[in-house]
Amino acid sequence: MNTKNILKTLALAMLLVSACNKNEIANDENTDKKGFALPVTVNVTREGDDATKATYNESTRKLEFSAGDKLFVKSKSFHAVAGQFAGTLDYDAVSGKFSGTVTTQKQYTGTIDGLMASAYAFLLPAGYESYGFYSVGNGYNATITYDDTKAFALTKKEAVEQFSFESVDEYNNGFALAPMKAIASFTISGLTANKEVAVSFNASGTVISGNVTTSAEGVATFAVGVSPGRKLENCTLTVDGNNIAMPTKTTVAGHIYNISRSVPSVPDGALIGQFSVSDTKKVYFSKGNLQYTKSTGKWSFMTNQYSTVETHNQSVGTNYASQNVVSLFGWGTSGSAPSGQTARASYYTNADNTDYVSNITTTGVSWGTGSEWDWGTAAASDLGSGWRTLTKDEWVYLFNTRTVNNGQGSGKSYTLGQTVNDVLGVVLYPDDYTGTTYTTSSDWSTFESAGCVFLPAAGYRSGPYVYDVGSSGNYWSSTASSASNAYYVRFISGTVNPANNSSRYRGYSVRLVRPVTE
Repeated sequence: MNTKNILKTLALAMLLVSACNKNEIANDENTDKKGFALPVTVNVTREGDDATKATYNESTRKLEFSAGDKLFVKSKSFHAVAGQFAGTLDYDAVSGKFSGTVTTQKQYTGTIDGLMASAYAFLLPAGYESYGFYSVGNGYNATITYDDTKAFALTKKEAVEQFSFESVDEYNNGFALAPMKAIASFTISGLTANKEVAVSFNASGTVISGNVTTSAEGVATFAVGVSPGRKLENCTLTVDGNNIAMPTKTTVAGHIYNISRSVPSVPDGALIGQFSVSDTKKVYFSKGNLQYTKSTGKWSFMTNQYSTVETHNQSVGTNYASQNVVSLFGWGTSGSAPSGQTARASYYTNADNTDYVSNITTTGVSWGTGSEWDWGTAAASDLGSGWRTLTKDEWVYLFNTRTVNNGQGSGKSYTLGQTVNDVLGVVLYPDDYTGTTYTTSSDWSTFESAGCVFLPAAGYRSGPYVYDVGSSGNYWSSTASSASNAYYVRFISGTVNPANNSSRYRGYSVRLVRPVTE
């Protein structure tokens, strides 16, 4: 080789060395012609303070990277030189940095800092593939997506690692990640020991679900990832069919909410479903309509939700002279009354409105929880304390305001015109219900075990005569509509009016409720 060629070779070598100095890297076109491979190494830190971030290291509560962590980087917009670019970098525990290959659309020979200045980054925690929460594409136009419905883990540690969705869209000598999600960590006690139970967390239609095996003490622990700004009190949590009351909190990204709850015990005589009757109150329904046995003077709930007593076109006689069991009651006929008021027995059939709770005459006024007029108060010695009658506003909220994801697509909380055991009525779905709509060909026991309520069309009584059994349902509220009338729920021929009103002497069904308490 002559001297001129030697000098040319040395000059070319020096040029290549210079191009690789100062973080300047040339990339070569991939053999598949789909982009250019560019080696990248970046510093990554995590924002936040120990008080608001749970970590891989639960003893120190500090954010730490671990083997298997990856960093996905992606161009925010079309880079003037490199075009689009994306890639996944691996964590190196020795250097404490993330290194790997980024694919650029066009050849790029500038600095890594210059390229990353137009990038954003996401942490892909070790083991993320097994959760299905993240989905990462390939190539220079790759992107990352996440599925909120997969944000379920059996421990708080796993949830923080997998679902915090740590990301950043700014670069300053490295990426400083910040979490985009909050974590709700639950400890639920009062469950059956050593049993696999189903969990469902519903946040405005986004349902996060999974299975947990309880401990020997009947405790289930699990955690979910939650979007910031979510009001937890508007979310619903069901564990093994039990509705769990949520705290009044609005979630903040990066914060962890440690929520301990004990499964509320379902009162004797109540169904397991919980039903909202206002923005702040939920109730259990009794397992059947109310009935009174004259011969024993005892109150009881009917054995089945679809049970009825009186029959169509029946004459029960004055004060039920020809009928021992009563289930169609005049308004407030509990058999007791406050001081100075006349108590009317449950079997009273006089057709004079003034004989029924005569001092509540103002429209919209209810007799109130614990009132002697309430059948629940009068029947406490037989049924247990705490039972009461819904007000007109509560019936309206139950039917018209609350929504349930029951498979109908409309969020409707009930289905009219259904039959159970050949009895026509209305099916009410509990707040947390996510199953299918009930049909006459369905197995009712499955729906009842899910907390559904059935109100049978038990008809009505006017004086001693009974009508419309099997075609209309009529259920009293505790609220007056005038000096002689009161509000009640009426359904017939595919329509329902939860705020109908009628003469107080009419005999209607009564379905008692009890409050849900934590």
